[in-house]
Amino acid sequence: MDDLDDRTYDLLFAVRRSVRYHGRRRRFYEIWNTVTVAGAAVGGSSAFAALMADSAMISAAASASLALLGALDLAVGTARRANDHGDLARRFIVLEQAFAHGRNLDDDEYETLTRRRLEIESSEPTVLRLLDVMCNYEVLRSLGNDVERHPRIPWFRRVLSQWLSQTEYALRVREAASDT
Repeated sequence: MDDLDDRTYDLLFAVRRSVRYHGRRRRFYEIWNTVTVAGAAVGGSSAFAALMADSAMISAAASASLALLGALDLAVGTARRANDHGDLARRFIVLEQAFAHGRNLDDDEYETLTRRRLEIESSEPTVLRLLDVMCNYEVLRSLGNDVERHPRIPWFRRVLSQWLSQTEYALRVREAASDT
C-alpha cells in the first residue's frame, strides 16, 4: 500500500477496517447465540430432570431461566444480527477485491468505489466507535505500522466495546493517537 496515493489508500483502509469490524460483530453475535442455545439446552434438561424428581421449585426456576434466555435471544435477534454483519463483511470484501490491481484509482474508479462503499454503509446499524478504533489499530498492525505508540485501551473497555459505543472515549483515543 506504500505506492498508493492518499485517497486510494484511505478508501482501501476504510474498507479493510469495515471488513474487520463486521467480522468481529458477526462473531460476537454468533457466540452470544451459541451461549444462549447452550443455556436453553441446559435449562430445558434441568427443568425436565426437576419435573421427573418432583421438585417444583427447581423446575420453576429452570423453566423461568429457559424462558428468559429464549426471550432475550429472540428480542436481540442474535442469529439475524450475526447474519446481517456477515453479509456486510462479505459486501466489503467484494468491494476490497476491486482494489486488487494494486494501483492508484483514477477519478471514475474512485467515485464508483466510494459510491459503492457509501451504499453498503447506508445499510449498516449504528457503529460502535471504540470497536471501530480497535479495528483501525488492527488494520494498522496488519500493514506493519507501529501501533505501540497509540494509547492502550483498558481490558474492560475492550470487553464493553461490543456492548457500548463509548464515543467520547473513542474520540479521546483517536486524538491521542494522532498527537503521537
